Amino acid sequence: MLTVWLLIILVISIIVGSPIAVALGLTAVGYFLLKGQSTFLFLVAQRFFAGCNSFELIAIPLFVLSGDLMLEGAISRALVDLAKSIVGWIRGSLALTTTLGCMFFGAVSGSGPATASAIGSIVSQSMTEEGYPRPYTSAVIAASGPLGTLIPPSILMVVYGAATSTSVAKMLMAGIGPGILFGILFMIYEIYVGRRTGYGKVIPFSISRFFTALRQGIWALIAPLIILGGIYLGIFTPTEAAAVTVFYSLFVGMFIHKSIRLRDLPEVLLRSGVTTGTIMLVVGAVSTFGYVITREGIPQHLTVAATTIVHSPMVFIMVTQAILIVAGMLMNGSAAILLLAPILHPTVLRYGIDPVYFGGLMVANLAIGMYTPPVAVTSYVASRLTGVSFDETNRALVPFLIISLVGLVILLLVPEIITFLPNLLLG
Repeated sequence: MLTVWLLIILVISIIVGSPIAVALGLTAVGYFLLKGQSTFLFLVAQRFFAGCNSFELIAIPLFVLSGDLMLEGAISRALVDLAKSIVGWIRGSLALTTTLGCMFFGAVSGSGPATASAIGSIVSQSMTEEGYPRPYTSAVIAASGPLGTLIPPSILMVVYGAATSTSVAKMLMAGIGPGILFGILFMIYEIYVGRRTGYGKVIPFSISRFFTALRQGIWALIAPLIILGGIYLGIFTPTEAAAVTVFYSLFVGMFIHKSIRLRDLPEVLLRSGVTTGTIMLVVGAVSTFGYVITREGIPQHLTVAATTIVHSPMVFIMVTQAILIVAGMLMNGSAAILLLAPILHPTVLRYGIDPVYFGGLMVANLAIGMYTPPVAVTSYVASRLTGVSFDETNRALVPFLIISLVGLVILLLVPEIITFLPNLLLG
């Protein structure tokens, strides 16, 4: 009965529009009051702090800061130019440039909304001038932005690793396969649209243009090599890699591109601090909520129920993917992972499912949620950049949503797309 009341408190809090951190915190407070244990309310603050007090989670503010430094350092323009030099000879190339640019920028950002904003702000006007319909432009930006949450460094992968005690290094590498898969599927569709409609201009491929763009963009592309190479060679941990990336991003912005000045740093730090604070509030609240449900034995009961009702690991994975699609529509990725991953993780282990595979699948699923309403954060970003309505963007996104679901099915059928690199490089 107590579990039902906790669920009621949580659902009502979300329905009335409370932030997810507040909803989870109120549920934890309600638990102790309903149990008649108000003297234990100090545990709410204690568990909140304990949830944030993790060495692995330090990587989150550091990756956020490095992404903001790269954004401030005009790295996104160099990456767009590089992408255009590669695919400019294909009809409809600006759509391809957007997707490829988001893949490149995701390798230095780790955030879907930041990727959509950085790349979209550069290509949106150019796509309009070349005759692309604004809704289609908005859809390309909205769907491509979440690639930034898959290509490492991925903040969501770090969150999942910390929430389930899964290797963060393996989780970072697990996003490469899905990110490339989704990017290729999007570009195949964009080539089809470009050839069918004749959108955009065609620029003949030029070796000199490519190397010029590569020279400008190489400094950004080195960042993911530092992260993954350092982890793979055992030079530093993922958290230490994040710290190194911050200093590298600052060096590139201040001394290579010379687009960051000392007076710009307070604004960058403030922006990163607000983003990090939002994430860590959710982390602390979920930790408190997780303590409450663990105290009641809810994850254990759910594990027993799931293994009793569902006898196939594949069926379990398919059911959880359906749940995650709905969760991605209703809350941001970090909140969904922090809320659901600790609950699902015991069952994942019970079925013998590779937690790295399940985590990669979970993040790929929640990346789709970034452009499915009502939350659809990258859709809002794209709509603002292109000046079209949210509804127009969502209608134009339908083909991308179908393609993404096809990609999710491919990941279900071919787990090696997620697990190959982590197993090859980290064992």
